[in-house]
Amino acid sequence: MSEKRHMPDYKSPPLLPRLDPEEAGYLGEELESLRALVSRGDALATAGGSVMAWWGVVLAVTHILKALMAADWLPAGLPIGWGAAIIGVPGALLISHFGRGGYSFRSWRNQAISTTWVFAGIGIFVFLLGSQWTRVSEPHITMAFLAIVFSLVLAVMATSSSQSWLLGMAGGWMLTAGAMFVLDSPIDRYIVMAAATVCFMTAPGLVLLRAERRAQPKMRTI
Repeated sequence: MSEKRHMPDYKSPPLLPRLDPEEAGYLGEELESLRALVSRGDALATAGGSVMAWWGVVLAVTHILKALMAADWLPAGLPIGWGAAIIGVPGALLISHFGRGGYSFRSWRNQAISTTWVFAGIGIFVFLLGSQWTRVSEPHITMAFLAIVFSLVLAVMATSSSQSWLLGMAGGWMLTAGAMFVLDSPIDRYIVMAAATVCFMTAPGLVLLRAERRAQPKMRTI
């Protein structure tokens, strides 16, 4: 008895109905929107460039004023550090508050970076308050501590997103921390710290702000 092989019937109707050209075009647009949404994840992970740029400007001006004070071009004893905190913190909060409206979601990377910045700020505040309270504050140690904290935060940002160039900025901050122990003149330390905030915080913040704006979804016009 011969065995009959059942050949597949290629003329049988498909399991799913075929898409007409209009439906296929609509599906292509949806897939393109989904691809754009997924690709925005890495860019949104570096959200907060405006806050970085703001703090870079505030700290640069602060250290320039301290350099002028060390050179006796400004009266000694001016509360420049507390003035920077009074101006910088509300400005950063306002920028962060008004900047959140442009995002459709907050990825876990964005939340991790935001949390890192928050605890870095808390750590800096505790260090400054404790050093002032115990009267063991040394300007070069304080600046070295700030540089190390900024280096660690930027390293986290670089590894949590596709912005690997931020590792170079983190390395620049670590070199700045080492320079605080090598330089003897307080004026040179303040100038180097001011230049570091411009190069390793303000400039990267502006770059991230530009990428952040490009990553925001564009409103479709009907």
